Parts: sequence; structure tokens; C-alpha cells
Amino acid sequence: MSSTTDDKKMSIETIIHPEPEEDRPAWTTPFWPRLRDSLIEDPELFDHLHLECGICLTEMSIFRHDHTFTPDEGLTPKEKTRSHRACILPCGHMFGHKCLHTMIDEAVKEMEEGRAPELSCPSCREVFSPHRDCPHPHSGKFMPTTMEGVYKMPPAFSEGGILSHSCGNCIAIETISVVAALVPTFTPPLDLTERETLMVYGAADNGHMWWSVNFEQSNDVYDEVVREIPLGDALQRICDEIIERLKQNAKKRWYSEDFSELKFKVMLQRDIRPGMGYEEAVEVVPDGQANENEVLEAVRVLQDGQANENEVLEAIRVLQDGQARGELVWRLE
Repeated sequence: MSSTTDDKKMSIETIIHPEPEEDRPAWTTPFWPRLRDSLIEDPELFDHLHLECGICLTEMSIFRHDHTFTPDEGLTPKEKTRSHRACILPCGHMFGHKCLHTMIDEAVKEMEEGRAPELSCPSCREVFSPHRDCPHPHSGKFMPTTMEGVYKMPPAFSEGGILSHSCGNCIAIETISVVAALVPTFTPPLDLTERETLMVYGAADNGHMWWSVNFEQSNDVYDEVVREIPLGDALQRICDEIIERLKQNAKKRWYSEDFSELKFKVMLQRDIRPGMGYEEAVEVVPDGQANENEVLEAVRVLQDGQANENEVLEAIRVLQDGQARGELVWRLE
């Protein structure tokens, strides 16, 4: 009886005051394929990482609460927002966000405007930029901080991963432009004033990244939000299909942004600045707009789901009133 009681006491004592674990050696290899496999085998490894940047050889931060910023005098506003957060290049090597962007910025400065430099990994010299269809450099992906994020990462180049056709920002604008082109067809007619417009927003990374497109392509500043316009079931289904396509592409393609939780909103907004005088107003007459039958046929093609790549691209071109944007995220590679 006494022995049983002692065992119970010891077991309760052990729970309340557990024996300290032996010091576990830190993981120090900044190479994503090996780190990824080890995290999948033992997720607790997240708590034992000491990863040094391959450029400056100082430790990189992993979790959001560990990121620090340098508000040094002389830095641009953009540079002040860069931490030393761990970034992964498509080859798998890892570098601090600040160091990586400094390297990229220096390479961009040496190029003619509108041209993207050829960038290679400082460790293995594998070329990871430029993108095929846009002039912006690829900047890698932030190291994930959850196992869900680990599983979302695309494979490295050596494992079959490929670079996306455009940078994350261009893909976001292209995608939102497609939704903006569909809004007039799938939402009830609105009696907008000359100082009102519809803005289409896309938000990702829990709202930390967002983009907007004004379907009217006006330079006016519509800074007053009047109300949100419901997408409606049909347009919401199309948006869901777009997001699902991006998710599937992200399993193999390297985007610089995470679009897995991309959300769309349509907002009615108003320009509240003082109006122009009559002599200052300029009448802009849109040219080359598609007629009603062409629009309806384009919508049918997009809803059908069995169109080939050329048919889909032509449908998008029609809905954008002839302003083709090249190969968009609807591409059927």
C-alpha cells in the first residue's frame, strides 16, 4: 500500500515538476529540403532552430514576434520595413530578407529601366530570376512557421519545382483585374454618379497584403468607402475557382506571395475632393468596348470550364474591353 501511494505521489510530483529535458542541439543547416523533411519528421524542431544567413552569417528570425526592423537614418521607407526574416530561394538555400533584398536591389540598379536582372543564389549560383512574363525579380518565399505552411511550400528546383510565369504582385493584379472585368456582368446594375466607382480588392496573408483595381481605370482618388457590394453566388463560385487554381499551381510553382487565403471584395467608393470646373473637365469616351453578345459569350466560355487556353484568354480579353493582359492566371498549363 505504501509503495503504491509513494508511486502516485512521485508521479504527481513528476507531472508538476518535470525533470528538465537534456539540451537538444540546435538545427543550423539553412537548406530548406533537409529542414523541411526534418520538420515533417519532428515538428518540435521549430523550437530548436538557429539558422544563419548565408550572406551576412548572422542569425535569421523565424517567427513574427522575433522580427526586428532597423529604422536607421538614411534608409528608404521600404528598407525600414525589412526584417532579417528567413527567406527561401527556389534552390532551397536560405537568406535573411534584408540581405536578400539588398542584393536584388543592387542588381536592379545596374539594369536598364523595364528590364529584370538575372539573379543567382549566393550559395549554389543557381539562377532563380527573372520571371518569364514580367520584368520584376523573384524574391523567394518566407520560411513557414507552421506545419500547414511547411506542406504548402513548393518543391525546390532540384525536386521538380518551377518559377511562376510572373511575380506575385503582377499575378495578384492580373487576377483581381479578371474579377473586376466580371463584376458588371455578375452584379446588379448600379446607378453610379460621376464621382463614384467600383473598386475590387484582393487580400492575402490574413490581410497583411492587399491589392486593388479600379475597373474604370481612372486616375481619380476614390477615398471614401460607401458600402460593400455583394459578389453574388455566381461570381463567388468563379472567385473560388480562381483561388483553387492558384492553390494547385502553388504546389509546384514558386510565387513570392501566398495566395492560399486570397479573398475578394467589391467596394463602392466615392471621390470626395472638390469638383472640377466645367472648363477643366475632360470627357473620356471608351473605345473598342465589346457589345452585349460578345460579353455574354465570353461569360459562357469562362463558366463552361471546358474551353482551351486560347478561348479562355480571348474571353478575358473581351471582358476587359480589348485590353489584353497576356497569359493570365487562367492559363491551362
